[in-house]
Amino acid sequence: MPAAGPVTVAAVLAAAQLLSPHAARAEAGPAPCVAGESETRGDSSVDGKELRWEDDSKYNDALTWAHRAWSLGLVKIAPDDAGSVNDLEWRDYSKADGHGGYWQGKPGVDYIHLNAYYLDGRYKDRGSRRHIAVHELGHALGLCHKPDTWASVMWTKVPDNPPTAPTDRDEANYRKLWK
Repeated sequence: MPAAGPVTVAAVLAAAQLLSPHAARAEAGPAPCVAGESETRGDSSVDGKELRWEDDSKYNDALTWAHRAWSLGLVKIAPDDAGSVNDLEWRDYSKADGHGGYWQGKPGVDYIHLNAYYLDGRYKDRGSRRHIAVHELGHALGLCHKPDTWASVMWTKVPDNPPTAPTDRDEANYRKLWK
């Protein structure tokens, strides 16, 4: 069997960097959206540079984790209080619809719906629940789905051993959108 040439080694290293959720920050640029999607501030739950939320969810560990994971300094993510109006509500539902959760932008208050059918079943482990909450909060921040060739919490499917925090590429997309 012939030895791998420099092109093959370079291709393997390039592929590893694309897929690595821990690629060096200096080299991790924004990842593209899947075809037909885009990232805009207008397609977010953010009001100015603040996202106020309230919850009625039994998955508090996952949503609290998501809030901390996306607290990257450009958008203030905080619970609703007496002096503010919430922009986002977390709610639970249960249906065999193929989704662990979804973000729904509406006039007024937006919603993240977490699906108990899957979060108490196929995705009942803490990592999968946290991944789904982080993914949906990414949509509330205006982020789109990413091709599965890029390491991202914004993939359209929950992978085995899913990332539970934004990858360097997700952070690059967030910073590009909210700088």
